[in-house]
Amino acid sequence: QHSLGRLQQTGLTPAVMAHQLLGRHQASGSIALGRRQPNHSVLRHRGIQSASHPRRVACMASLPEALLFDCDGVLVDTEAEGHRVSFNEAFKRSGLRCSWDLELYGELLHVAGGKERMDKYFNDVEVFDEPYLALQDPPKILAELHKLKTDIFMEMISTGIMTLRPGVKRLITEAIAAGVPVGVCSTSSERAVQAIVHVMLGEEIASKMRIFAGDMVPKKKPAPDIYLLAAEELGVNPAKCCVIEDSKIGLLSAHAAGMTCFITKSYYTQNEDFSEAEGVFECIGETAAEGFSLKDLAEALNTGTQQTQAAADEADVWVPTVILKP
Repeated sequence: QHSLGRLQQTGLTPAVMAHQLLGRHQASGSIALGRRQPNHSVLRHRGIQSASHPRRVACMASLPEALLFDCDGVLVDTEAEGHRVSFNEAFKRSGLRCSWDLELYGELLHVAGGKERMDKYFNDVEVFDEPYLALQDPPKILAELHKLKTDIFMEMISTGIMTLRPGVKRLITEAIAAGVPVGVCSTSSERAVQAIVHVMLGEEIASKMRIFAGDMVPKKKPAPDIYLLAAEELGVNPAKCCVIEDSKIGLLSAHAAGMTCFITKSYYTQNEDFSEAEGVFECIGETAAEGFSLKDLAEALNTGTQQTQAAADEADVWVPTVILKP
């Protein structure tokens, strides 16, 4: 009761209060988490077993109302040898004497968004001669740099030097076949995401896959804005959506939107803390046995919903069937 009172004072929605209360119950051990480790992956379905495990849930779980993917690091592991290389080439063509190595770029990835990433870097660089002085008009310069960087990145996509991560196309095809809407929610520019989807997934999938990216929302991840926008545009309940992410920032964004989130680790996120994710994997997997399937996502979603409601009932908090946009 004391925990509930403190949460109510924050102005959070009932659903979010229930989610936080559930987390406290889990931390105290009053709700057990089902865990196993197949193929160096961790599945935290809150009691649900994976597709290859002999114990199964007796009833058929309802499918997600939408399946949403991050782009960079999820569809394609683009960061190290894609975006980073493109940024460096854009700097070079613009006469800027800077280059982001693998380690530095990994640190900059804690800032979501390309323009925001450059803004942080140039604000941190203690160089007071040209050409850095030209960055005194950050919005204009950063926008021009980012456009050039995107052009370079799109050239790289068109050459086919990058490939889809294992299982991406399988899971998307599985969802489309089951009538589950699919979409991409990314902090990258819309043009870059469009290029990846059209070139690497093909026109048939691209025609069915909505893209929510770049500056479509005022706040980027870890804020929930991009996922809430996707739910609104697709006409679905955020609490009934599943997300595939590769970073802690993305996980926080998905959970802040009230969505179930599976993680597929990428080059830069191997050591991040994903203890709150519903599932953690090396990749989606070319087969369900190697990773996970739409059915696994559905079971995690349904189990999480049931336990959130159970925690809410214990605290006398009602979780609505439909979460309205604040």
